Amino acid sequence: MLAAAPDFRWVGLVPGQDLGPRVAASLFLAGGGVGAGLLRELGLIHAAVGAFLAATGLALVWRRVSAPIRRASTKRVPFAIVPWGVLVEEESPRVLRWAAVRSLHVHTMYGRDAAATTSTLFSYVTLRTEHELFAGRTSGAAPLDRLLVHLEAYASEQNHPVALDLDGETASADPLEPEFERVLSAALEMLLNAPSSHRLGLETSYRTSGLRAASDTTIDSIRAILRDRREHALDRRPLASVVAAELVALVQSPHPMVAAVAKAAALRLGAPHARVGGVDEVAPFLPQEDVDALRAWIASAPIAARTPLVEVRSA
Repeated sequence: MLAAAPDFRWVGLVPGQDLGPRVAASLFLAGGGVGAGLLRELGLIHAAVGAFLAATGLALVWRRVSAPIRRASTKRVPFAIVPWGVLVEEESPRVLRWAAVRSLHVHTMYGRDAAATTSTLFSYVTLRTEHELFAGRTSGAAPLDRLLVHLEAYASEQNHPVALDLDGETASADPLEPEFERVLSAALEMLLNAPSSHRLGLETSYRTSGLRAASDTTIDSIRAILRDRREHALDRRPLASVVAAELVALVQSPHPMVAAVAKAAALRLGAPHARVGGVDEVAPFLPQEDVDALRAWIASAPIAARTPLVEVRSA
């Protein structure tokens, strides 16, 4: 099974810093603040011990966080973590795909205000590749829990070649090579030519002037591929997405039956009504029997099928 998709959009990080006098002083003061809170309840001796233990504990946390930095040459550049990898802001910006990331660690630092309410101060992220180490920090919590769990799975999924057929038997180019034109060409050939169009369930009639319209089989085939969470050697989803988009593009066809069927198919696929319009727009140009049949076809879609094929969640 494929791992759950990343649940963040952008985590920007600025270069971290080593443990210096200023940081050490701040850690001691943080510990002293904790100890001062104990002064009233436990007395001076216990407060002093509390301050020492708190400062020592924070220093140990920082030592654990900064140890990898002291042992390796750290890249002191801003970087950002996005669902597809890492963006490194150097003189010549570059990207790191998930396969290049050997390890990722997130350390969260907490603090308390005067009311003893705990809050997240910042997150410290260390990211290691084969030959480099990146360290950075961001204010508050870094929403990278899912990435920490599924890093290897994301690397594996990202390296799957793209399929040029819906059966997943023909591969496109290398994942790092341009391949969209090949995917688009395969999708158009599938829509316009038999027998591939019959495999997809596209149908022709005397009203469509040779153009092929989507059937229930078309909708079911595309939806099944786009929502399939099993792992395949070749990824069929880009091709299925192009086929679905090309069907949606037919909603503006001057041929009323082509446009009406494309609108109905798009709505069943989960496209927003504001984007594709409705069958009522073209109804005056069609026999009432066709309008009624198209409306019934749209209404017969399961509730789940009327939701978008791909849900986009903000971080």
